[in-house]
Amino acid sequence: MSGTVDAVDTRRAGWDGAAARRQLVADGFCHVPGVLDPVALQATRDAAEAALGTIGADHRTQWRSQGSLVPVADHPSFAPLIAHVGFQEMFGRLGLHGTLFSSGYVISKPPGGPALFWHQDWWGWQHPISREDRVSQVALFLYMTDTTRQNGCLRLVPGTHRRRHPLHDLVDAHDPTLAEVKNPDDDAFASHPDEIDVPVKAGDVVVVDARLIHGAHSNRSGKERTNITLWWHPDYESLPASLQARIWRVYEREGIDTDFDPDRSLRLDTWPEPQRSQVLPFIVTDPGPAEPEPWMRTPVF
Repeated sequence: MSGTVDAVDTRRAGWDGAAARRQLVADGFCHVPGVLDPVALQATRDAAEAALGTIGADHRTQWRSQGSLVPVADHPSFAPLIAHVGFQEMFGRLGLHGTLFSSGYVISKPPGGPALFWHQDWWGWQHPISREDRVSQVALFLYMTDTTRQNGCLRLVPGTHRRRHPLHDLVDAHDPTLAEVKNPDDDAFASHPDEIDVPVKAGDVVVVDARLIHGAHSNRSGKERTNITLWWHPDYESLPASLQARIWRVYEREGIDTDFDPDRSLRLDTWPEPQRSQVLPFIVTDPGPAEPEPWMRTPVF
């Protein structure tokens, strides 16, 4: 099933939220045009550029495949993005009510950056909810520039959030050797006949089920290709208590395999005013004494 999902002109009216919801459930992703207006897009670009200015060569080496992995929680300048009204409108039209935020990253591929390895990001495979139609966690991928295959657009394998695929049998995709691209010939970086490309316009959003296998092409352009990834949880308050407890630990930045720096441990509820007040209505809540769901990234179908 090789092919391309055409980028939608962000000025085109008539986006069908119900059809997009059906695609999200069936294929594991959907493309939402023009969510960020030009003012919000430029403000987000500025925040991302400032965040990237805080990292050095060691960070780029550690996360070479991703390009960078800068926690949004370390940068209160992202408050207007998390609170952007366009997200709530989008969630409503997708039927994703009660959707709350837990974490996010600036994932920015520099010129010459290699492909992002194939992986899925769900950590709760031990729980039976993982085998249901329910969408329990989504990533919002927001690109700061138009993306193409040339500069490292998203690639994915539709339907792999609900069915097993040979790419599930690759080495653990969150192994540090993949992030550092110790072996560029590893199959985790290779093209696959089932993949499709998802090029988008700056300001669009790609909504991706956390269980879906995805990656990105290498950046063969001469400019940085920056993506902000935000993790949200539809109908958070009705999720099983163990999942809420694990999500709360993620929000607290405890026991995460993509967030290692003990010296940078901000949380959104500890941000200074007015940024704290902006985001408080949208962040996950503490479920109390429930035991967190075991951290398990190995898919079970």
